[in-house]
Amino acid sequence: MSRAMKQDKLPYNSFDVKSIVEYAQVLVGSTLREHIDVNEIDDIHRRKGSFGNAVEYYYFKYDLNSDSNPDFAEVGMELKTTPLKKSGNGKLVAKERLVISMINYMTVVNEEFETSSFVHKASDVLLISYLYEKDKDPLDYIIEVAVRWGLPEEDMPQFKADWETVVNKVRAGRAHEISGRDTLYLEACTKSSNSSVRRKQPYSEIPAKPRAWALKGSYMTAVQQGLLANMESIKRGRGEESVPLIELVRKRFEPYIGMTKNELAARFGLVRKGIREPKSIYALITRQILGVEDEQKIAEFVKAGIKPKTMRLLRSGRPKEAVSFPTFDYFELAETDFEDSDFKGYIEQRYLFVVYREDPVQDGVYRLADTVFWQMPEEDIPEAKRCYDEMRNRVVSGHAEDSVRSSENRCCHVRPHGGDSRDTKPTPQGDMVVKKCFWLNQGYLAEELLKACR
Repeated sequence: MSRAMKQDKLPYNSFDVKSIVEYAQVLVGSTLREHIDVNEIDDIHRRKGSFGNAVEYYYFKYDLNSDSNPDFAEVGMELKTTPLKKSGNGKLVAKERLVISMINYMTVVNEEFETSSFVHKASDVLLISYLYEKDKDPLDYIIEVAVRWGLPEEDMPQFKADWETVVNKVRAGRAHEISGRDTLYLEACTKSSNSSVRRKQPYSEIPAKPRAWALKGSYMTAVQQGLLANMESIKRGRGEESVPLIELVRKRFEPYIGMTKNELAARFGLVRKGIREPKSIYALITRQILGVEDEQKIAEFVKAGIKPKTMRLLRSGRPKEAVSFPTFDYFELAETDFEDSDFKGYIEQRYLFVVYREDPVQDGVYRLADTVFWQMPEEDIPEAKRCYDEMRNRVVSGHAEDSVRSSENRCCHVRPHGGDSRDTKPTPQGDMVVKKCFWLNQGYLAEELLKACR
């Protein structure tokens, strides 16, 4: 008996991609329990790969292995299972990143992207997605998707840029400094059941955390939702096919630096005499510069988890408006640790700040000044957590009306975000308290933009 059962005992032809995919698609709309004669599998909360292992062993009927060959070796196709969850608006989104393969620091430095182990593993994938529901037995998860998938050609320039960012750190003897924040689509995520485990790296005596190549959760959400339905890519000209995203965006904005909002609006035909200026004028200008239709999501931004936002700076360098997040539910805040909170996701969001500065002479006139890709620095996360934990404690102790002020925290604060004092939400104690949300401090943002602006 080889790695797989003998062909005559398999319920599909392991030498035929079509047969494998068709057999996988039988799962769609059903549960694993309906297809295998097993009553229990390992708890996925303790063993994250247990669902995927069950699909491989019990459904596809091949022995589990950790070698470097593709799962369906006869056709060179990899099997990956990945969980989905329902977002607040009911849409299915990726619950987590999709891990592709471990990174070998000692050998990856000798690879080229096009022939790398990562590209080899991710170029032909049988992707099976299931709906994760907290209180369900994993055998009863509904399987939503079973498709053959591979890295899209249009995304390869960014994947290459991300891959080279990570590998160049290893080549420089800095594998211990790798961070998921370094990249947009592809990341080198930590991969060990014990946080104290370290691996050797070739050009430094400092050991580094074990890491694996993974497609970011934001990228997988874009894949799952079907990019062509309501998304549009930034148009590329001749010779721009291999330009990474950040460089491409800056290149698009460069010709318009120094122009006022009114000049840009007129340039793109966004204002007409006798018609009120749209409230979203700045966002419309950004879309025009990037060449994306008004109703379309920007595909590259969805994949990279980037949120575009206009930032108007006063002459002092202080933002004219603070950055706020969605209002929180007092019950949810009281019951949710920081690590599992929506707030943690918000502060880890990557932003494209389109920066306009107030004209040095003309009051209230703002000129396009810069584009800044920004994400809260890792060293500031504990301070933001302190704000969250303090507000949570106040809600739990019956003092939800007492907000965390900007003077109490260097990064964040809490204040009302409702229509008026009558716009309220209930607390665990039964009181009705005005709706609130977390905000980034204006002074903190001013400091961060000063560091980031060119």
